[in-house]
Amino acid sequence: MALSADELREFFGRCAKARQRFQELAVQAVPRPKLLEHAQRLGIAVEDEMAQPSDEDLAFAFDLAIYTAPPGRSRAIDRVVKQHARLPGEAVLVLNGLSRSWLSVFQVLGPHPEAGFILEDAMLGGEAWVVDEVLAEQAEPGTVLVTRLARVCGFAITCGVVAVLDEAMLARFRRVVADGEVDPLDLVESPRFAQNMWLHALGSRVG
Repeated sequence: MALSADELREFFGRCAKARQRFQELAVQAVPRPKLLEHAQRLGIAVEDEMAQPSDEDLAFAFDLAIYTAPPGRSRAIDRVVKQHARLPGEAVLVLNGLSRSWLSVFQVLGPHPEAGFILEDAMLGGEAWVVDEVLAEQAEPGTVLVTRLARVCGFAITCGVVAVLDEAMLARFRRVVADGEVDPLDLVESPRFAQNMWLHALGSRVG
């Protein structure tokens, strides 16, 4: 898909709106007790009347609810795909991208000449061209991120939540991959990996 810079930004904007809509549908497909369970595992107080968790914090619990499931159970995003499999055009591209999204540890290599930036996948190898205007402003070269990406027509969009890691953690993950003791794909696809990464993200916040 050959797009000008302006067309690419407009296309990304439509993809972002579609992503939000589909993820909201996925959250609605998750029973409330399961949503509360994910929030509690991340230490987010949702049953305390005095507690007022932010939308940013709840997004981490929603990620677990949408994109992870116990063995033998379907994910919420997969149920949304089945319900909307015949959508036309861009919408189905985004939905299919979300269903095939992957969580990993990435390092920012630098800006992409058209828009967004290039990430190196430190766990699974390869690079991804990411278009995300908000994240691009924060993604300085060398920054280490944990996020979930969905490919749409050659570039990728984030699935909403991002954790920033330090170089020491990146080095530990690279050693895990180099040692070959753990299959990196099995590791990043484990619900526990996502939970641990979001626990780190929430725990590293100040205030």
